[in-house]
Amino acid sequence: MTSDLELEYSPSSRVGGDASPFVAEYRAGSNRARGLLGDRLTVLTDGTITAVEDASAPLLVFIHGGYWQGLSAAESLSLAPAAIARGWSYAALEYTIAPAGTLTQMVHECAVALASLAAVLSPSGVVLVGHSAGAHLAAMVSLVSPSALGVDRTVLGVDRTVLLSGVFDLRPLLQTSINDPLGLDEAAAAALSPQLLPVVGRHAVVLAWGDNETDAFKAQSETYAAYLVAAGLSVAAFECAGRHHFDIVGDVTDPRTELGRRAMGGL
Repeated sequence: MTSDLELEYSPSSRVGGDASPFVAEYRAGSNRARGLLGDRLTVLTDGTITAVEDASAPLLVFIHGGYWQGLSAAESLSLAPAAIARGWSYAALEYTIAPAGTLTQMVHECAVALASLAAVLSPSGVVLVGHSAGAHLAAMVSLVSPSALGVDRTVLGVDRTVLLSGVFDLRPLLQTSINDPLGLDEAAAAALSPQLLPVVGRHAVVLAWGDNETDAFKAQSETYAAYLVAAGLSVAAFECAGRHHFDIVGDVTDPRTELGRRAMGGL
């Protein structure tokens, strides 16, 4: 069973078994964004990177994936130019990845980063997007009680949470190598699984995944969507045709796609 789970929770298993080309494209896209946006990019003291032309414009906040052990805010800027072109501001949150950071620390840092954004911006609307591991973090900071996160500052209000190809019940990961740098036990995995925690967020949620994903990743999103619906939230959950775990991110700022329309439309 463990070997089956290892494969099911390997996003690259459906695209050749190697994530490095897609990580390289994230980095290349972020480099292109730096060239296009120049001094409109600002690095905050917590490492969050913003691209802002109007502090009152709607804000797209992105939390990167990387299985809590890879990537960074600096490698998560590829959506910024399209967001700016549509009259939005953009922020990529930074958090301390494993093994240097614990998962509890990452959740706390993302909540603090949202509080920091609330101190410098007054956006007309906020869409919080999390991809893969970032979807887990986005769910934790926007749909779980802030008091459970130990943050006593005002956290940026979120109007819509968009969760892409996430993991919301961490317990299956205990039987995989993904947990090696995380060091979770059964109790910690349960305490950090939004699927198992009370829902306090009342805003709309979008869950999306690619049609070329493993069954485990699809089931994680489908099960969490049902959990949120049962809690009374307005939820749109759907599969994106012709997309896999890594390229689904690009649809967020593309109004020609269902994900783009649901993510950024109506604010």
